[in-house]
Amino acid sequence: MAKMTLDEAGREYLVEIGLEPVGNRAILVQYAPNDNLGDKLAHLFTSEPYILQMCKNELVLLPMHTRIAVGTVLYYSLENKVALQLSYPSIQSVEVTEKGTNYMVAITTDTDTIHLLSPKKGVSAFMGATGAWHTNNIDDTLQMLKNLQADAADGIN
Repeated sequence: MAKMTLDEAGREYLVEIGLEPVGNRAILVQYAPNDNLGDKLAHLFTSEPYILQMCKNELVLLPMHTRIAVGTVLYYSLENKVALQLSYPSIQSVEVTEKGTNYMVAITTDTDTIHLLSPKKGVSAFMGATGAWHTNNIDDTLQMLKNLQADAADGIN
């Protein structure tokens, strides 16, 4: 049996808990630090990655853990839990901008604005299989995020 990629494992978990993930609409993200130097330094050493998975009626963040083995080789493992679930109607706007080697994704909801960073294609090339599916999904996922306003009423496919 072939080993599942993290996005495949994430989709399988979401189906098990009753959500409907949209195929090839998952990317790697991290919470973005505030602009002060202390937050940026803390983020550098403590930020864990997430899988942002678009589902039919909601946007979901699944936590991952970074493991370093033998030098600087990174391995990721998926935690089977939902860290954040946002229904599409609660999302007021999504803004995607370039910020260094990342995309900054600002999701404004009814109550807050969530800032996420997602690596650009060139950076994700250094992440092995995890980076490969991220690279394959990044353009279409970011475009779908930008288009959420028009699709929110009926869910997405």
